[in-house]
Amino acid sequence: MTCIVGIVKDDTVYIGGDRSVSDGASVMSLSTPKIYIRDEWIYGYAGSLGIGQIMQIIDIPILKKDDDPFMVLRMDMVNVFKSMMDNQGISIDDDNDTDILIGCRGRLFEFSPADWSVAEMKETSIGSGGNFALGSLYTSIDKDPIDRIGLAIGAAITYSPTCQGPIDILSI
Repeated sequence: MTCIVGIVKDDTVYIGGDRSVSDGASVMSLSTPKIYIRDEWIYGYAGSLGIGQIMQIIDIPILKKDDDPFMVLRMDMVNVFKSMMDNQGISIDDDNDTDILIGCRGRLFEFSPADWSVAEMKETSIGSGGNFALGSLYTSIDKDPIDRIGLAIGAAITYSPTCQGPIDILSI
């Protein structure tokens, strides 16, 4: 599993993540991050590596000047993502449980392919280390977002047996 943390501050979206992959019996570090920036979008995934990799290659909609990122995610991205999963033969089940943090234009969303929900947040954490990270976020509210994310993912790495470094942090 993993830990992905997102924070919005002053119209900037920060997302950080560890690089762990685990199967319940062992944990290893990927050589590539689980967070990315493409065009106006920043995102990170926790859960199924296969679904996360779909997020890396999916055609992310290009926003027009007045587009609302929530509406684009809810109306367009869901359909594109569903279609891509069907084309790849991937179904949502216990083995493919995945959550994705997506940021755009100073807004942060949690996207869940389990029920195709899109929830807007100011800060959140997903993955097996998410609860540890949320506790850390609460205690570091007065710190810089990059420091907060590092501390939060560090807490997840320390206390969750399914989280492991290195830590990557990006902002847009």
